[in-house]
Amino acid sequence: MKKWILLLFSLLLLSGCGAPEPEPAPEPEPEPAEKNAPGLETRDIVQWLTDPSHFLFYVNHWPDGHIITAERTAEGLALSVWTGDGPAALLQTILMEDCEYFDQRVGVNGRAYEPNAETLVTVQDFNFDGQEDFGFCYRRGMQPLFYHVWLWDEEAGQYTPEPAFDEMPSPYVDWVEEKIECYIRGGAAGAQGDYSFYKWIDGALAEVRHIKLDFEDWEGLDSHYISVTDLIDGGMQEVFRYKGDGWFEIVDRWRNLWYTGEN
Repeated sequence: MKKWILLLFSLLLLSGCGAPEPEPAPEPEPEPAEKNAPGLETRDIVQWLTDPSHFLFYVNHWPDGHIITAERTAEGLALSVWTGDGPAALLQTILMEDCEYFDQRVGVNGRAYEPNAETLVTVQDFNFDGQEDFGFCYRRGMQPLFYHVWLWDEEAGQYTPEPAFDEMPSPYVDWVEEKIECYIRGGAAGAQGDYSFYKWIDGALAEVRHIKLDFEDWEGLDSHYISVTDLIDGGMQEVFRYKGDGWFEIVDRWRNLWYTGEN
């Protein structure tokens, strides 16, 4: 990880991080190299990294990898994507306007440089194309996290937003079944809640299965039920319903999209 910190130092030195261009030095006697270094000095970069309004994480993009810095501005959260390709290292800048959760996190821990930490960032291959994408958390409920997700666009050579993820709670990529699983808890001990499962169909995300746990009668514990609905002929249809105990094992079976009710 130290090499990525050093790489960021180089990137910030080259970019100057918005610092004004220095006045051209007179020709005569060149100053020592350490005094004429372009951009920011090392102490300024260290100060940038330790500023609570800044955040840094890494995306394992092939073949070079990307470092993404997040900086709180008056307009919102500026996400800058950096590569290791020399002076033209700034690949793109993304503005994320709803960054209240970022403000909450840095307000609590007061730290900046924590790659992929504190639930702010999720780095996953959301569209199964072999390149990692990333999501930045913009809202948190009692349990789930909600992310704005950007997918790597090979043709455009940059990350593009995918709004379909905006209201998907805590999306998790499962490479075995090439599905995206979401879960939102509705009550204590997992007795209530919703599991949602998505797959890419013709280039768009579609919910293909939903598992709901709930009570038909809030005063009757024996009214607990499981309902499973699948995407059939373009609509969600219930394919399984269960009332009774032992529902943990039943839910685990149906979380596998290859399971269709056989014993």
